[in-house]
Formats: sequence, structure tokens, C-alpha cells
Amino acid sequence: MDRGDDHVQAGSGEQAGAVTDGRLHRSIRTKAAIAAAFVALVDDGHLAPTSHEVAERAGVGHRTVFRHFEDMESLYTSIHDEIARRARPILLAPLPAGPLTTRIRHLVVQRTRFHARITPFRRALIARFWSSPTLQAMVKEDQAMLRELTRSALPESRALAPADFEILELLLSFEAYSRLRELQGLSERRARDVIEAGLRGLLRPQDAS
Repeated sequence: MDRGDDHVQAGSGEQAGAVTDGRLHRSIRTKAAIAAAFVALVDDGHLAPTSHEVAERAGVGHRTVFRHFEDMESLYTSIHDEIARRARPILLAPLPAGPLTTRIRHLVVQRTRFHARITPFRRALIARFWSSPTLQAMVKEDQAMLRELTRSALPESRALAPADFEILELLLSFEAYSRLRELQGLSERRARDVIEAGLRGLLRPQDAS
């Protein structure tokens, strides 16, 4: 085989690689567009968007969406990333320093704002959660992040007994917030007051001020 053949083969390989890369990039962009459309529809109040609705919002073909919907596990990561893009800035906003009671109040406001923001997404995905290893893994990662944020905002919590820290985490959880708002019928302000009172009761003995 002469050098000309070598160049032809090398050129063909490069072209094939470029085509493959192009298809991969298009697939990634399409998946991101479908995930963004799904999240946007849920955010607008459509808790169970159809593939037709997602296709129209994403600007892609219905068959393309249907194909992705058949393998939701591969789509959940993109959906989670889009939800995080919308909601996580609430959690990452710095909290002011100050006495324990002040920090508790600001943390509760921040955490309940975050829970309120993700409520429609939790509702939309809850039925799928129990059968999805991907969703379960991502929620566990999110919970680990929230625990570290709690410890950072309230260093006094590090001195709590293990059981008491778990109670504190329960009070700050989405599930506690959701129950207070939806099942017990409390207003946003009253729900915050209840959570704040619980945290003060747990942490007051640790307050050295």
C-alpha cells in the first residue's frame, strides 16, 4: 500500500470520526432541549407533560421525544441538571452571619424558598422515583449537599447528638415542608415559624451567646 492509500484511509477515518462526533453533539443538544422543555412545562403547571407537548416546546420531532421517553433513565440526568440550574442558586446564596437565632431564621427562609421552587418537579417525578435508580442516586447526592450546607450555616449542629441532628435535618427537609403546607394547611409564614421553632428548640442549648 502506497502513501496515497495511507492518506485516503486516514482522511476517511477522520471524516468518519467527525460524523460520529457531530451526531453525538446533536444527540446531547437534543437531549438537553427535551429535558429543558420537560422542566419548563412542569414549571408552567403541566405535571405530566405528554411527548407531543415536549416535542412542541423543544422544537424537535415527536418521534425523537418518544424515543427518549422510552429510555427515561438516560434523560433523568439532563432533567435533574435543568432543575438544578433553576433552583440551586437559591441554596448557594450566602447567608448573613449573626447570632444563632438570626442564622436559623435566614436558613429556614432559604431552605423553604428552595423547597417551594422544586415542589412542582418533585410532584412530577415522585411516581417515577421509586422505580428509577438514577433519580434515587441523584436525590441522595442532593441530600448529602443539603446536610453539608446545614452544618456550614449552623456549626452548632455539629455538637448535636446523632439522633438530634437527624431530627434537625427532618425539620429542614422537603417532606416536612410539604406536609406542613399541603397536609396541615399552614401558610408559608406559619410553616417557616414551625420549622424555625423546632430548630431553636434543638440548638438553643448549644448557643453560647
